[in-house]
Amino acid sequence: MQHIGKPAPSFRAPALVAGTLTYLDSTQFAGRWMALCFLPYVGIVKPDFLDHQADNLDRIDTTLLIVSSGTRPLHRVWLDHPTTPRTPLLYDPLSRLHWSFGVPPAQIPVRCQTFLIDRAGLLRFHLIHDFTDRGLSALQEIVTLSQSQDAGGVAAMDTIADAREEVMNS
Repeated sequence: MQHIGKPAPSFRAPALVAGTLTYLDSTQFAGRWMALCFLPYVGIVKPDFLDHQADNLDRIDTTLLIVSSGTRPLHRVWLDHPTTPRTPLLYDPLSRLHWSFGVPPAQIPVRCQTFLIDRAGLLRFHLIHDFTDRGLSALQEIVTLSQSQDAGGVAAMDTIADAREEVMNS
């Protein structure tokens, strides 16, 4: 597991982006905040819900990337759907991305694990939450507070701790 405040692991992984199979590299997102979300099973999430959440995060200068924690290849899960999400869905066939972030691939996760990476590529936050409106609203609040803290705004650490506690108690 990477430590908060240290550089996040770099990656290059196959991905499904707007219905097209491609590769994504972490350097493509330099200069933007990134929420890297390891989902228990991507196939249970509706494409429009993913895109809605990605749009909400995009409004606060944050890119949402979903990492499949299942063993079934993404293109088989999503290409059969009538609509595919615009949100990038990364596939980690060798579990390298999982291991570099300390997410055991063999474990069947019940909740998401999201890693917040800032514009400089530093790991800022690790949140374990449900992939629901409430869990993602807490993530958006944490991103906003972290960004305001970086911008020299009011110290937000107490509020971030409160948001973390609220998510953990949900």
